[in-house]
Amino acid sequence: MESKAKIFTLMIIGVLMGSGINQYMYDKDLDGISNENDAFPNDSTEWKDSDNDGIGDNNDLDDDNDGYNDTEDLFPNNAAEHEDNDLDGIGNNADLDDDNDGYNDSVDIDPLNDIALNFNLEWIELIDKQNNKANTPVIFYLYQNDEKVHRFDDDGAPWKVPWEELFYLNSNFEINVADNIEIHTFTLIAVNYKFRNAEEFDISDSNDSYRTVINYNLSTGSWEKGNNGTLDGSLDELDENDDARVFINIKTYNFGYLKSYGWEFNTISYKISYNFDPSVYSFYKNQPHTIREYEDYVSFVTIEEEAIIEIGLKLREISQEKEFDNLTEVNFVISFAQSLKYSEDNITAGVGEYPRYPIETLIDQTGDCEDTSALLISLLESLGYEAAMILIPEAWDGYGHAAVGVSVEGASGVNYILNENQNNEISYYYAETTAPGWKLGELPDLDSNEAYVYEV
Repeated sequence: MESKAKIFTLMIIGVLMGSGINQYMYDKDLDGISNENDAFPNDSTEWKDSDNDGIGDNNDLDDDNDGYNDTEDLFPNNAAEHEDNDLDGIGNNADLDDDNDGYNDSVDIDPLNDIALNFNLEWIELIDKQNNKANTPVIFYLYQNDEKVHRFDDDGAPWKVPWEELFYLNSNFEINVADNIEIHTFTLIAVNYKFRNAEEFDISDSNDSYRTVINYNLSTGSWEKGNNGTLDGSLDELDENDDARVFINIKTYNFGYLKSYGWEFNTISYKISYNFDPSVYSFYKNQPHTIREYEDYVSFVTIEEEAIIEIGLKLREISQEKEFDNLTEVNFVISFAQSLKYSEDNITAGVGEYPRYPIETLIDQTGDCEDTSALLISLLESLGYEAAMILIPEAWDGYGHAAVGVSVEGASGVNYILNENQNNEISYYYAETTAPGWKLGELPDLDSNEAYVYEV
């Protein structure tokens, strides 16, 4: 019996040794890549050499050997491409429309930027006093070719402009223009907006018309008076008693990404739009998107980003118009974040975990729980509220969850209490960001209520 046991043991060892030899024959460095597919079969830290330069991709700073470091190369495995100006997934060399403005690069005056014009009416002076009243109502119309494109006024009403003295307007208007046309022609009209018999002021130095024609050249970035100048109706040497002077500044700027958002709050529909700077999106897109510790998610909150502040103010403007109190305003901002489409990182980013910066979430108009949470915290903090990141590692079986905590007077429901010191406790009420309808303090059906709370 003893000899049989020894023979059995030896047979088992032989089988194990055979298994190890087979594994070695298949994958010598045991890195999970078969020898025939492993460019470095004896090095478990390397298995691919995209540019065949003898340096594995993990250690190679330039995997496609095109002269651009992988950290700045948007196509690290394609030697023919390294830039994608409009971030549409097509490299600049292959892309026929690098700024995605609808005009082929071959006819686009600025192939890398979608051009728009900014008109700023800085001031007006009514030279000829026409009556004994202290002021008169004034508006402006701007035409492009034969189409009226804008009315300049004082928030929907005419300006009350005094006679014979400088009156500051500081009124801006932005218009996207066709990038394949060099000269764009506009006509500016100044109107004495009387209740009856509205009349034009003379702001042209021509004897033919009171109206000023402006020809803006996209190639030179200027018009007849350079970048700015005074339109002066008194220079035509005629005495019609309608003369006025207007100082106007016109300049080009990059139109960017115009995004619109529509959502509902308390059964009422709302809509806002924002024009994002593509360079800002590109900046955040090229930042590291790695997480090593739970608290790293807080680093994706961007309170001081200009676009975040301005979008927050747009939401506050609506809130003030509706006379929301603080708690209702918080729920209103939450409803905005909830309106963005929920998506998994492996689908939208191609990786298991890709935390987005708020600008990315807003422009992509999608994200998962940590993305919309970082966005909501950024918006609320920019508006003066105290907010925190709530992370629930065991929210569901095998899945964690991120949400927002908000400290605001009048809130009720689920909250997490932090003891800053013995005399000061702060309650952060739970805010769900991934689906519409959840109000502050309402918690979805989770497997665990235990959470990490990280203040900003």
